[in-house]
Amino acid sequence: MAHVDKAVKQYLSQYTDPMVPDLAQITGQWDHVLIVPVCDEHPDFMRQLMSHHGHELVLLIVVVNRPQKHPRSTDWQLSNHTLVCQWQAAAELLVSISDEVTLLSTVDGFDVLLVDHNLLPYEDHKGVGLARKVAADMALKLVVTGHIKTPWIFSTDADVILPAGYFQVPEQIGGDDLACSLRFQHISTDPQLLALQDAYDFKMYYYQQGIRFIGSAYNYIPLGSTLIIHAEAYAKIRGFPVRSGGEDFYLLNKVAKLGGVFQPEQPVVEINVRMSERVPFGTGPAIRKIRADIEQGQLPLYYHPRIFVILKKWRNQLLDYYHQQQLPVADEGLNECWDMETVLVKAMGQTNSEQRWQQFIHEWLDAFKLLKSVHFLRGRYPSLDRESLLMEPGYALVTGGERSQ
Repeated sequence: MAHVDKAVKQYLSQYTDPMVPDLAQITGQWDHVLIVPVCDEHPDFMRQLMSHHGHELVLLIVVVNRPQKHPRSTDWQLSNHTLVCQWQAAAELLVSISDEVTLLSTVDGFDVLLVDHNLLPYEDHKGVGLARKVAADMALKLVVTGHIKTPWIFSTDADVILPAGYFQVPEQIGGDDLACSLRFQHISTDPQLLALQDAYDFKMYYYQQGIRFIGSAYNYIPLGSTLIIHAEAYAKIRGFPVRSGGEDFYLLNKVAKLGGVFQPEQPVVEINVRMSERVPFGTGPAIRKIRADIEQGQLPLYYHPRIFVILKKWRNQLLDYYHQQQLPVADEGLNECWDMETVLVKAMGQTNSEQRWQQFIHEWLDAFKLLKSVHFLRGRYPSLDRESLLMEPGYALVTGGERSQ
């Protein structure tokens, strides 16, 4: 990175995780950097992950970790140890960077900066967010020092197959886009698992279409396995939040306030369906819950489309407030829920242009508040099973007649 942004310097000096070591001993140079948190993975996972990329010069930063109090933590410690030992044995050259960090050259054709936190289990509330932050902080350092040629941090997971053209996606990204959320497809040879995953994927895509219908720019699906972020943007939002899940949601929520989130139709990331126990919520736990609900006779439920219709009108009236100076009507309780009169009056006193007002509403009614508002309205409009949802007239309006997938 020829010019180091002020926010990047500040981040590296004040907000880099304490577990990130000095990387001065690293002398190589790579085109791209890919971060991967790893817990209880088979040592061969990288062959599948990078199966379409044998010709590209990529540094993988792999953070081997486990939660402290999970009932399977001891089992995962053993499997993590096996992976570390096998990779170290397979590497052509090992360079010790610190007690926990080793540069392996090469493993299955790729250089790996292996971060072994297996003996130092993470506090349960930090989990995968801490693993991604440690890896991304190291990636940022290497971008700044010129060891990585392109200023983009690629993030994925060990259950993924990265498609051809994956590392060329930033070449498509426009000047205002600071991150990318790739399309994905879940794969499995087990039809029952695929059916469960389809129920959850439908929910994610339907929600995305609902947010798009509202008119909000937070209309992406936040998955750590399909995420690409510009190094400077990563520093400006002060990195991944250290939490046991949802770190991708909160990171992109901050990014979208600074610039766009690019969502190309191609390439498509393939993700293996798994009922993971590694995180407290997310895709793995979600399909476990769907299976349990179905076994108890409860079909998967989806938000009533009326919720998105109400939110669209409410948001539009918030945008018009700069001229109308009138609280939204027919708000179904949202004004009181968010104490909108206080919020709007205070904001008006600090706003001197319509453009700034539009930006204020965009930043205030963010992905988090939209989700909370949906959940609030769910109390008035109960969720529907899939068949009932598809029969509801509002569904076609919200989705534009497209299948939520």
